Amino acid sequence: MTPRTEHHATPQLLEHDYGVTPGELIRFELKARGFSQADLAARAGVSAKHLNQVIQDAVPLSADTALRLERTLGVPAAILTQADAVNQANKQRAKARHALGEHRAWFEEFPRSVLLQHHIVTARAAIESQIEELLDFLGVADPKAYDSVYADTVLSFRRAQQWKVNPHTTSVWLRIAELKADSLDVAAYDKRAFNALLKDLPSLTVAPIGESFPILQQRCADVGVAVVYTPCIEGTRASAAVRWLGPERPVIALTERGKYEDSVWFSFFHEAGHIVLHPKRKSVIELEGADDTDGGETAASSFAKTTLLQGRLNELLSLKTRQDVAAFARDIGIHPGLAAAIRAYDLDQDAWRLASKLREKLDDSGLI
Repeated sequence: MTPRTEHHATPQLLEHDYGVTPGELIRFELKARGFSQADLAARAGVSAKHLNQVIQDAVPLSADTALRLERTLGVPAAILTQADAVNQANKQRAKARHALGEHRAWFEEFPRSVLLQHHIVTARAAIESQIEELLDFLGVADPKAYDSVYADTVLSFRRAQQWKVNPHTTSVWLRIAELKADSLDVAAYDKRAFNALLKDLPSLTVAPIGESFPILQQRCADVGVAVVYTPCIEGTRASAAVRWLGPERPVIALTERGKYEDSVWFSFFHEAGHIVLHPKRKSVIELEGADDTDGGETAASSFAKTTLLQGRLNELLSLKTRQDVAAFARDIGIHPGLAAAIRAYDLDQDAWRLASKLREKLDDSGLI
């Protein structure tokens, strides 16, 4: 029991690193006072049987009994009820952990190598403990809750046609992005301010991305949009995503999947387009080779091109030489590799050969 100080009369809540039960506290006080359980039951006005059950931690401690014991023993009811709450939670946790074994088949759908690589589970822990670690990481109570928050959403995304995409790996990648977003100091979302900011951000593409990304992240955070960089995970093929953690909490997650700085920048403006144009979508994940069934991807790409090129796409497409593309990029204030890549996406293989001379690769680590 935490002692009171001379300068503070308010009872202090129990602070400990192990599970002290109400029964243990009561037994300690009985021994200190030389009381029997019968003596205490008489003083507290409760039956000897009920008091014994409380002392044996066989029944929960009611608020009424805690107050009676406070009057007779001087132990604050808040301490007794807190100890009981911890005790009951520990009991329930033990039961729940035992039942987690029933979710083994669900757990095994997650690639074990990914869970270990990202320190999500402990390699030599019991299977029940590993399942609990995964649930804790995902921020859900059980697989049914996971289906509601992650799996159902991930499976509904447009799927890549060329490759098999593991939805559970994608959920892990998405959760890592969420946790990174949670660590940022982000203002309340201001849609109007974000729209205005997007017109100023293309100039950041001129500098090396390692220098400009922190500036991008801070300026977006100031208007309520979290931007995070989350390296891709084998089995997901996600290049970027928008995730709404709440009605007013948009997150843009970027990866190194494209291997070029311009790919990261275009992904950012593409996802920003989803936030502006499709605010009611819960999440959008960009997967390689995915189709565009509802037109949303086409609209987001058009938004990105218009924002980056100031509405001058047709002019860019008409340019024939690398020098002309570079001059165009300087004129509108973006990196020439980004202008060249946008042009190449809309043209042919020859355009990609031109773009290859202007694009900047991400560094070998792929880190921003």
